[in-house]
Amino acid sequence: MDIERLLQSPALRRKEFPITSSRVFLAHAATSPLPARVSSAIQKYSRGSSARGQWEYLHASTERETRRSAAAMIGANEDEIAFMSSTSMGLSMVANGLSWRSGDNVVVADGDFPSNIYPWMDLRRRGVETRFIPRRMDGGVGLEDLEKTVDERTRLVSLSSVNFVTGFHIDVDSVGQYLHDRGVLFCVDGIQSLGAMRTDVRHVDFLASGSHKWIMGPLGVGFLYVRKDHFAEVHPALVGWKSVRGNKAYLDYRLEFQESAQRYEPSAATILAIVGLHAALGLLLETGVDRISARLGALRTIICDDLRLKGYELMSPANGPTASGITSFTADRIDIEQLRQDLDGAGYVVSLRDSLDGRKCIRIAPHFYNTEDEIRAFLDRVPFLT
Repeated sequence: MDIERLLQSPALRRKEFPITSSRVFLAHAATSPLPARVSSAIQKYSRGSSARGQWEYLHASTERETRRSAAAMIGANEDEIAFMSSTSMGLSMVANGLSWRSGDNVVVADGDFPSNIYPWMDLRRRGVETRFIPRRMDGGVGLEDLEKTVDERTRLVSLSSVNFVTGFHIDVDSVGQYLHDRGVLFCVDGIQSLGAMRTDVRHVDFLASGSHKWIMGPLGVGFLYVRKDHFAEVHPALVGWKSVRGNKAYLDYRLEFQESAQRYEPSAATILAIVGLHAALGLLLETGVDRISARLGALRTIICDDLRLKGYELMSPANGPTASGITSFTADRIDIEQLRQDLDGAGYVVSLRDSLDGRKCIRIAPHFYNTEDEIRAFLDRVPFLT
């Protein structure tokens, strides 16, 4: 999809993104509306299922192509991709699949989303300590934080590629290289970057992401990346008939796991959701993630410049390598919750969140199809502070 052509044609934009007919949607870091081609793909498959049934051969090629597209998005091999219902499920697969030793520790960041906290905290029943990198108000994590927290008993570090409140984008490559030099596994919650900016797994061991945010896919589907070197190290936490090789030999009970990440898929997947994910990934790869990232950077500049001028406190990096598609702001001289209600009433969909210092803030997360006119009209609704 050509972004410039899309933005210059209101009719095309409404056709591809029906939400634009009624709302200005600026909450893609929460739950995205479905693009038309995603919704249409799901409907087409559903109609076909009524007419022909749900036989595996009818959707096998779509499933393969979706796995291939997910791998292409993160620089992985398709046999390293397993379909999951959510980020939480993917991270839990890793947490419960590794063979832990009492006294091991896992390092996470205070201020991260709970999906990337609770699976690791639950390991205390197995004698594993969860260590928290102290919370920074910008949501950032750097090598200096790891130097203070990682020790010889650290088995794994799990971080979000982008903080869900501030939008701070960590340097995945440098963090991963630092950890690998020390023999520590690196796990990434990628849901706040995939679809909005390039995220590469060359120095990552595991990555999990749902599809309902920046990828603009359906709720209830995502994927898990497991580096193939770790297949033997990460035992499937759930085991079913599809986990094994030769799974069509139904009565030949051989518990021999597939030689790919499909060993982590115990049973039939939710094909309706995978069909939607296929369409969403196709849209993003066609548009180009680098072009999407550049577009979001241009919109972020408009947003940050205006909010600063009006006297608001930005809780997000404005520019540079730590910035992302998320911009959050607050102020002590205005009722932030009321402002969010006013914006919603005027047709602007944003998110209300608690900042990392406990104050209410408004989180803005546009996507590439949002126009500059929409952003400026939104900003006109945000009053100057007096």
